[in-house]
Amino acid sequence: MRIRFTSEALKAARTKRAWWVQHRDKAPGLFVAELGAVVAKLRDGADKERQRYALFGGRIVWRLLMPKTGNHVYYRHDSSAGVVEILSIWNATAGAPPDL
Repeated sequence: MRIRFTSEALKAARTKRAWWVQHRDKAPGLFVAELGAVVAKLRDGADKERQRYALFGGRIVWRLLMPKTGNHVYYRHDSSAGVVEILSIWNATAGAPPDL
């Protein structure tokens, strides 16, 4: 599977990476490493621990937890195109859900 980030997800990844580097001096690369592990799972179809989040436009939106950084990666599959589209990266403990 190919992985594609929406512009919103790419912006969130960059913002969260910068914050993590600036504020987590004992593990500045953890966010990037954990996101990379999620992307590898999605590419390989190994996202067995995913959770169904919602149904939008007739398509299922899934989420995977990045447990060490406390973020969810929200995504959907387009099997016919062989693409996984990452829609958002969102703080798992945020009070409000992401705007998908």
